[in-house]
Amino acid sequence: MIRRMAAGGIAGLALILASCGSATQAGTPSPTALATSTPPHTATPTPTPTPTPLAVCATAPAGGTPAAWGFAVTQGSEIDLLSTTGSVLNQTPNGGYGSTAPAEVGVGQAGVYLYDESTGELSVLGKTGAAQDLGSLIPTGGWSANDNISLAESPSGTCWIFSVVSYSAADALSGSANSTTELWVGGPGISPPSLVATLQRANTTSTGGSAGGYQALRWDPSGILLGSFPTEVGGAGPFIGESYSFSVVVSMDPATGTVSAPLCSSGQFADEAADGSVACISGLGSDAKIVVTKAGGATTTVDTGAASAGEVAFVGGTSAELTYCTAATANSPNYYWTENLLSVQLGSSPTTLIQADTTGGLEGPYAWFKLLGASSIVEIQGSSASAALTQVNLSTGVQTRIAAADAILGVL
Repeated sequence: MIRRMAAGGIAGLALILASCGSATQAGTPSPTALATSTPPHTATPTPTPTPTPLAVCATAPAGGTPAAWGFAVTQGSEIDLLSTTGSVLNQTPNGGYGSTAPAEVGVGQAGVYLYDESTGELSVLGKTGAAQDLGSLIPTGGWSANDNISLAESPSGTCWIFSVVSYSAADALSGSANSTTELWVGGPGISPPSLVATLQRANTTSTGGSAGGYQALRWDPSGILLGSFPTEVGGAGPFIGESYSFSVVVSMDPATGTVSAPLCSSGQFADEAADGSVACISGLGSDAKIVVTKAGGATTTVDTGAASAGEVAFVGGTSAELTYCTAATANSPNYYWTENLLSVQLGSSPTTLIQADTTGGLEGPYAWFKLLGASSIVEIQGSSASAALTQVNLSTGVQTRIAAADAILGVL
């Protein structure tokens, strides 16, 4: 059995759209800065050669990324696939904590990917009809209660990479544990799914913090992003949010299996733009700054003016604009994370789109660039009793309700 998480899915999933406004039962919660020193990983090639179709998998479709056709959200005990206007296109039971339904492990153009831990069957639920079977996948040595799994869809939208992280100790968070990551790839011409790489890594940093195995975060034309040891994971999709405590994020070449050096040498990884620019957060918990490093090495620093910041996303697939949140703590008895939502053109002053209040947290921002260029984002707003998927215009801050939803799994 694989540990499930209360919000739906499996504990430790690297599902990338995480909550920017999670309710927290603490007076003053604050993210913890990451250790800057982590042990190196070792890549062990498997006997199975990298399948030829991977070259096709890694290629973006002709004409660019297709327009988004909707959203995947959770609503009560269901996963809803919504159109861009909020109409329900398809549904399936939410495989959350205590559920026997297949758990969501990723999203993409094909729909919501589901994994049945009892049978090993991977499937994808599209716009209409029943989920399509993608094959059976059981890792070497079988499953254990501490295994973590995740999935990212290829740029072509036809393939996927599936990560299984297992540990040598009974407790996945044990200071003495080592981690092994198996990366499987499936798609047209790759049947059954093929094991293409095995990565081994210590589960602790040199300073005593957690490190762990590699989760599949995102697959784009520049490579596959792998993140080590995410915590408090929730949601899914193409971005990485503040709830992730990554000790290290690397990029893997899907054709060769080569793994890069850590994309952020210090601080917390935030996002990577299509042109290779990387955003890292430094000073979390005291004086949060977002440092953007271009592919050529030039850097730009955004001073958030807050002790904590997160949910950073490059807008429109370029490195010219960012959206992010800064955190404020509501007064007792609410104890919510509440966030200011801001956008910034690099080199200019930030613009506050939404001011934090005490009525409930924001869950976002999530760049909606596939649907509306660089004009708006979507997020969950409101208290748990009235949460809704909402569009926010980046120019005006105008908010438009799309549909009731508990959490966003991703843009489809």
